[in-house]
Amino acid sequence: MSSTALKIFAAVSVLAAIILAAVGYRMSRDYAQKSETAQQQVKQKEAEQTLAVVAVKPLAAYQAIARDAVALVPVSVKPTDPFTTIDEVVGKQPLVDIDAGAPVTRRYFREGNLLARAIPVGYQAVSISVTDVLAVGGFLRPGDIVDVLIYLRGAEGIDKPQARVLLENVRVLAYLEQVVDRPQGVDDKNDQRQQQQSQRTAVLAIADKDTTKLMLGASLGDLRLALHGQAEEDAAANGTLASADAAAPEGKPAADGVQPDKPITSEELGRIKPLHPPPPRARIEIIRGSDRSTVTTK
Repeated sequence: MSSTALKIFAAVSVLAAIILAAVGYRMSRDYAQKSETAQQQVKQKEAEQTLAVVAVKPLAAYQAIARDAVALVPVSVKPTDPFTTIDEVVGKQPLVDIDAGAPVTRRYFREGNLLARAIPVGYQAVSISVTDVLAVGGFLRPGDIVDVLIYLRGAEGIDKPQARVLLENVRVLAYLEQVVDRPQGVDDKNDQRQQQQSQRTAVLAIADKDTTKLMLGASLGDLRLALHGQAEEDAAANGTLASADAAAPEGKPAADGVQPDKPITSEELGRIKPLHPPPPRARIEIIRGSDRSTVTTK
């Protein structure tokens, strides 16, 4: 082989080596970029996942959740208000059935009622509809002590209009406005709408034996709340809440002898014992001849 042919072969070999090196470098760069992109996608997916408590078996409503019925697993879509630890769920009772595989969120459970916690033992929370006039000019606040007054108009079983104290030393648990706005587009009179917007409810702590009395009084007459002074509230805070029957003096029966655990009729509610009239004084007539005089003894 001549020297010229060797030179040509060497040049071609060098050129082929350069081309192969360039192709190999390009392929390695593409592979590295693809690998880096795949790693970033995996990391992004892992970053989007969050740990949430999921039911591994069906959970029945109003039954305590066992520890083996739930698990903490990563989920790609974060639920709304989820539980992040199993201890938060164990022992709780869901309000509805939860399917297996469904995230356990807080909407399945009922939080403690603040009003229920404020009700004393032996009492019930009863709401009455009031206005600013009936509720001490709108100055009524939760925690106040009030007397429930009732005005009875003359009706069957009631001889004449009467006013009396229906319940004494009643605790106000809540005083909130009613949501009575009608939907938009409904034609209504302005005065009726203003009257509805001014309505409010007062929630009172009523003894178990007096709840029916309050309902009957509200249906038969007009109620009004009388606010106690601060000194009286402090004294009542040291004792227990009372009712009109509980405040009766010793040795005297409750109003008209009505038992607290028996229904109160309209006649019994309207009957008020009149005061006993004083005994008549003795009168002595003295006659002296034509003179006549009368003396009244004490």
